[in-house]
Amino acid sequence: MPRKNNIKPHSSYHAPQPEAGKRRFATKRQAEEAAEHQMLLKPELTLHVYRALNGGWYLTRKDNSLGI
Repeated sequence: MPRKNNIKPHSSYHAPQPEAGKRRFATKRQAEEAAEHQMLLKPELTLHVYRALNGGWYLTRKDNSLGI
């Protein structure tokens, strides 16, 4: 009796997206305005703006003055 072919169908590879779940801003100015608004709501919060490889602008609490 021949064996059954139990090979699982191929699933395509989806690269992980590091910015998934983050709020994206189209321009640096929009991101800066959002950061200023959030810092007004929470004075102990310090936010910085950075541009990701996908071209979007995002907010971070890390200091990016070192160019990292």
